[in-house]
Amino acid sequence: MKRIAKRQFFLLGCASLAAMLLSLYDRYGIVLTSSSRSFLAEQSQLQEQVLRENQEKGGNRSTGQSGKESKTMAENKAGAETETAEKDERMASDANPDIRVLLCSDNYASEYHDRITITADVPFRVSGQGTERHCQAGEQVELTMQSNEFLQGDLVFTMEEDGVFQLPYLKRAAECPSYEGSLHVEKREEGLILINTLPLETYLCYVVPSEMPSSYPIEALKAQAVCARCYAMLQMENSRCEEFGADLDDSVSYQVYNNIGKTDAAVQAVQQTAGMVIKEDGQIENTLYYSTSCGLRMEEEASNEAVFCAAMSGSRASDAEREESWYRWNTLFSTEELNAAAETFYPGQIGQILSLNVLKRLENGRAEVLQVTGTLGTVAIEGEYAIRQFLRPGDQAVILQDGNTAPSLGLLPSAFFYITPQYQGGVLSGFLLNGGGYGHGDGMSQNGAKHLAEEGWSCQEILKYYYGDGVEIICDT
Repeated sequence: MKRIAKRQFFLLGCASLAAMLLSLYDRYGIVLTSSSRSFLAEQSQLQEQVLRENQEKGGNRSTGQSGKESKTMAENKAGAETETAEKDERMASDANPDIRVLLCSDNYASEYHDRITITADVPFRVSGQGTERHCQAGEQVELTMQSNEFLQGDLVFTMEEDGVFQLPYLKRAAECPSYEGSLHVEKREEGLILINTLPLETYLCYVVPSEMPSSYPIEALKAQAVCARCYAMLQMENSRCEEFGADLDDSVSYQVYNNIGKTDAAVQAVQQTAGMVIKEDGQIENTLYYSTSCGLRMEEEASNEAVFCAAMSGSRASDAEREESWYRWNTLFSTEELNAAAETFYPGQIGQILSLNVLKRLENGRAEVLQVTGTLGTVAIEGEYAIRQFLRPGDQAVILQDGNTAPSLGLLPSAFFYITPQYQGGVLSGFLLNGGGYGHGDGMSQNGAKHLAEEGWSCQEILKYYYGDGVEIICDT
């Protein structure tokens, strides 16, 4: 019997995979963070969708509300409308609006902190409700859940002249990370939350070097800056982090902020694209980006299996990343490994695997439905991330085109692959996956942008190449 995998499959093991991806970032470099960010953002969106569907079903079952409940809902709606109006005013009144960034704990493990240590390289003040404390440069303020300072409510840290705050306790790639703008500390039952508020353009100066190496050509860095700006502005509109009083956080769940301090090249890229955004039909584009493509683009028709396999069987001179190690890769799954995966994700549904086939591809060739047939039944795994989770490499190696072995990823590098059954003595022994690229494949390839820039492409040309000629690249100031 054929069973369609449920959406909740996507959410299995999300927490452990998140930790693994963060570790991968620290070990293997900045370019990998974009695909990781997109993966975790997708998980968060799926969680929100499941919750929303559950709430809608609950609402359908409930046919009546008390007067008190109705009043509370009306008050909440009015409050939400007020917040929306204030946000719209904040965005519209300033070409460089302030953005509120929730700073996660050590190594982005949690939104909450057990303790916070704040200092600055200039004099600063700490303000509470009706209180104010002046601190000298270098003086440290230590805060815990037991600190008396919170008797006066939330605390706001502001500098008395131009400078930076420093958080010596916080573990990031950069030792003792520095923050411009102001800091807001709030005590909640779960722990302390810390929010950094600063101008959007300043924020981008710390995002660009954390998401793309500053050694990349300036036009690639400028393209990254535009993408990061669009993404940040959409988050300011969407309120996905509003429960913390922030627009987004500083982890791969959104886009990485200040894991590496700002660089001259990053500042130059942000300043030369100040206010520049990508729009389509008057709306800011959802500018997704990822590490490395397999060479196939959205407008290419590669949904046909034969066409896709032919395109992936070699390299093409027109592919910007053809020299990148991630451009092509392969990995071999034994039937024993896949049987174990089947029992983990679909206990008692598949049995011993007999065949593995891509049932459906998107136009760009990305696998969208994977059919797994076994002695007990057939399961159709739907969606790129579900497929990449099911086919996550275990002990077997992913061999890159330069002959090196890829680091442990926690999921298949991409869903751009084709499958070849392997036999020993006429008996099925496993499946060889030949694939390419690293990441989801939507939007801009960061390594592709690097190579295009090296060939003389401008920022605008790179962006139109990845997001389509139909988009407008304008200065929205």
